Amino acid sequence: MRTARIVMAFAVALLAATPASAAIFTYIVTGIVVEDGSVDSAAFGDDVVGRGFSARFTVDDAMPLAQYAASVAGSSAQGGGLVQDGTRPPVTATLTINDIDYAIRTSDKDEPPYCEPGFGCFGPSARIDDLGAIVKDAGAGRLDLTTRYEDSSSCCADYGSWYSDATDDLRFTLSDAALTSPDYRQGGTFAVSGIGSFLAAYAAGDRSGGVDGATRLTLAATSLQVSGGVPEPGSWMMMILGFGVIGAAVRHAPRAQAV
Repeated sequence: MRTARIVMAFAVALLAATPASAAIFTYIVTGIVVEDGSVDSAAFGDDVVGRGFSARFTVDDAMPLAQYAASVAGSSAQGGGLVQDGTRPPVTATLTINDIDYAIRTSDKDEPPYCEPGFGCFGPSARIDDLGAIVKDAGAGRLDLTTRYEDSSSCCADYGSWYSDATDDLRFTLSDAALTSPDYRQGGTFAVSGIGSFLAAYAAGDRSGGVDGATRLTLAATSLQVSGGVPEPGSWMMMILGFGVIGAAVRHAPRAQAV
């Protein structure tokens, strides 16, 4: 009976130790900044053309309510308010230039103005939407990575009116002959070709005037590194629990007595 318990405990531990389909994957794109079209903004400093960049995309392949698709032609994961209301983006990103990190924001909000029948609508309104997507085209050997954030708010058509808008956008289209697996989680290091773009724009004002600016960069990608497949915390807990059961079973097993 005790032997059966030990065997069962081993089975539980092995099952828990099996890599889960839900895991975190990291995509690091590196290359050179080739163009700076910024206006009244410099998120990474004034001297960026010719400097190296690193764009780190993190992909959760089981983000709840995100949209997933897969076939022999390719696969994709998409989500966020710009894709489907109420979902979270499965792809997030941070761009690093001159040792300065800029994380693309993520948030979701919809606050319409107050409307009174017969009187119209008045009061502040706000809307925030995000997007995160990764799309793989195996036939073309192409991988698209996209993250975007849009934030807008305003108030009052009469005295005291104001507005504010903000946008973050980082995206790449990468090509390489080795990107032939239909699975976007294809691991490895690839010498890629492709162009990326970064935008961080803002605008705000009231009846007395306003301000605006944008950091707008063109990025030439040269390398892609894909790694990951680490089980989620729940899988690790199951694994630890399984080995704990094994330990308990072995500890309580009867010891052989000397004759």
